[in-house]
Amino acid sequence: MSVCNMEQPKVGVFLSDCGKQLSEILDFDALIDFVKGVPNVSLIARGSEFWRGKGLQTIVDAVKSGKINRVVVAESITKISDVNIAQAVEDAGLNSYLVEVLDLKDHCAWPHRNAPKEATEKAKAMLLSAIERAKLLEPIEKLEFPALKSALVIGGGIGGMQTAVDLADLGFEVNLIEKAAFLGGLAARAGRFFPTDDCAICIQPPSCDVKTITHTSRKCVYRSGLSEVPNLNILTNAQVVAVDGVPGNYKVTVEKKPRYVDVDKCVACDKCVSVCPVETPDEYNANLKNRKAIYINVPAVHPQIYAIDEDACKFNECAKCVSACPTNAIDLDQKPEQVTFNVGSIVVATGFKEFDSSAIKEYHYDDYPDVVTNLELARMIDGFGPTGGEIVRPSDGKPAKKIVFVQCAGSRDRRYNPYCSGICCMISLKNASLVKEANPDAEVSICYIDIRTTGREHEYYYERARDMGIKFVKGRPTEIYADEEKGKLIVDVEDALLKRFLDLEADLVVLATSMVPAEGTAELAEMLDIDLEADGFFKEYNAKLRPTETKQKGIFLCGGATFPKDAPTASLHAHSAALKAAKFLNSGKIVKDLRTAFVNDEYCGDCEVCPVMCPFGAITLEPTTDDHFVARVNDLLCEGCGVCVGTCPLNAIELRNSKSDQLKAQMNALLSVNGTSKPLVLAICCQECGHTAVDSSGMAKMEYPANVRIIKVPCAGIVRVNQILDAFKAGAQGVMLVGCKTDGCHYEVGSEQAEKKADSAKVLLKEYGIEPERLEMLKMVYIEGAQFAEAATKMTERITKLGQLKLLGDS
Repeated sequence: MSVCNMEQPKVGVFLSDCGKQLSEILDFDALIDFVKGVPNVSLIARGSEFWRGKGLQTIVDAVKSGKINRVVVAESITKISDVNIAQAVEDAGLNSYLVEVLDLKDHCAWPHRNAPKEATEKAKAMLLSAIERAKLLEPIEKLEFPALKSALVIGGGIGGMQTAVDLADLGFEVNLIEKAAFLGGLAARAGRFFPTDDCAICIQPPSCDVKTITHTSRKCVYRSGLSEVPNLNILTNAQVVAVDGVPGNYKVTVEKKPRYVDVDKCVACDKCVSVCPVETPDEYNANLKNRKAIYINVPAVHPQIYAIDEDACKFNECAKCVSACPTNAIDLDQKPEQVTFNVGSIVVATGFKEFDSSAIKEYHYDDYPDVVTNLELARMIDGFGPTGGEIVRPSDGKPAKKIVFVQCAGSRDRRYNPYCSGICCMISLKNASLVKEANPDAEVSICYIDIRTTGREHEYYYERARDMGIKFVKGRPTEIYADEEKGKLIVDVEDALLKRFLDLEADLVVLATSMVPAEGTAELAEMLDIDLEADGFFKEYNAKLRPTETKQKGIFLCGGATFPKDAPTASLHAHSAALKAAKFLNSGKIVKDLRTAFVNDEYCGDCEVCPVMCPFGAITLEPTTDDHFVARVNDLLCEGCGVCVGTCPLNAIELRNSKSDQLKAQMNALLSVNGTSKPLVLAICCQECGHTAVDSSGMAKMEYPANVRIIKVPCAGIVRVNQILDAFKAGAQGVMLVGCKTDGCHYEVGSEQAEKKADSAKVLLKEYGIEPERLEMLKMVYIEGAQFAEAATKMTERITKLGQLKLLGDS
């Protein structure tokens, strides 16, 4: 247990000269003399390094001796040394948050190596700033929150099923929720998948011991053993209607619609179907045939239990199925019921759907029955489909001998969806090849903008299609119309390669439609308080590195919920989401450092700004006894960005160890030491991309003036307008706010908020008679160190030309 020592600060300062590299530039004797004169410094040590070995032991011994209760280390590789030093100090009995590490190499010696005197003055300012901050540091403890070792997976497609199986295999209680009557999702209707050309409705079987289930590479869903996994509960015909709670302890309300068939009694004997008098279009088979009101989609689905279509059934007006059922499994009086699940984690696997092609008026999808989509064609190709595997014209049932595929129907089109769905080309190549295999004499053409075969073995499909005689026409058709005399459809297209207009005759036109978010995606996102991208799909926490996570702890994404995916990618996503959820739940608790915001109730006043601005939904308003509301921060949800701090109009909210008095003390210290005639510039950098851009400039030994002083904050969004003005009052002649790129902000809105405050501060500066160009907002990433060095140099040149600023405090 670490000591939370709140006695008078006794600061130990440890100066690393990086194997004497830094002492060749910086005057370490002058630095030591300077530090000796700073109040509350109890110990000064100099060495080659302090983040490991004997140097680290020196810090540990000083802490254990009680000589110091604050640690300031000037190191040369801070990003590595931070962790080692903090852990060692914690083990020695001092809270790890009473440590401040600064970088004299990359932020001082190297970028100012040709101005050693100025560099030494800057080093003094940096040390003073670190010491002043260290004096005001407070111990931060950890808090444990319980986490239920159970999960709920929303969506029963291949991604959702695989995630559920993986989590169940790992020993967690899992609830798999599917809104349709049967598992499988869009994949179940696809017939076959590339690149393996096997059945679409296969998953990896459970690895736990389920009798009679062999552990092969894949199994059809109905014989995978999915339903026999003891800790996996499957609910079909069910939909999430409410989500409450916090990470680790979510309360999910699910509405289970009536199936009207008892799953424990039905034996799938088919007698109910034979007596049912009602026929209705079969949506599963793209409405290309009819089915009875009581039905099973195809033999291989799960569960192999009949369901009644309540929109088609005549219920007690007929009830012939009730009489015919030998096991009394049919209950026409079933009612919807709500079920509540308490789970530690949620995985969203809701998939995607085909774009409604009727919106593309020039393709006449609604007008001509022989214009179909790829999914509708897939149902024809399937032996269990509406035509028994025969490719026919829906209009008259005659064999389709001329088939034209139209790519990018509704995608790569600003009128509908500007994005490429990524899988449509491969779906068309697969379906076209299957058509050609079944009917070698069929004339098959594909009209395309670009053929995109980006995956493993995908190019093989394209080459095979060409070898089979499938024709490729480079061009997007302008219209599909009917030639009544010929009894054909005509696809009007300009071949960009031949520079000719073509009228392609077709018995069947197949639209490779865009893929769009599943129905109900927006409503579910609102319930879960997670974001959507501009395209309507769920937004990942970070698309590059954390593609299955969301901004909400404990809520994960997989498969086509984030964007259309082929089967291998969806499976990979599923495994990743399961692993992330398992890691989150494994210990049964969430351990959190309380680097969080807190509210001063006396100042807080009903404004509701912080709950709206918090990107993580961590702040709520609670009523007080005097009919007012006070903000409350949920420590579990708070990510410590400080955006709330920067937007609070009453300064009523603060962030632990990044409080206003700490920031002011740092600024005053940095700007109190100059020793040169050059005007001082303060660069306030977010600890993520902004600060790393400064790091990279130093690592690459890019030069910029030593009068530019760096201060690090958790996020640029934490900075208040009055703090920018305070920097000028403290002696800054110019101020730079350095944050992440707007779209790459680690805290979503921090950089955007910082820019707004910079704009507001410029207005105020102008009112004070101060040139607004003395303030600049920069948005950078790590590799843009050169841009930082250039901006720092230009700012120095600019304020030098503007001349000495009359301090705000003097007016």
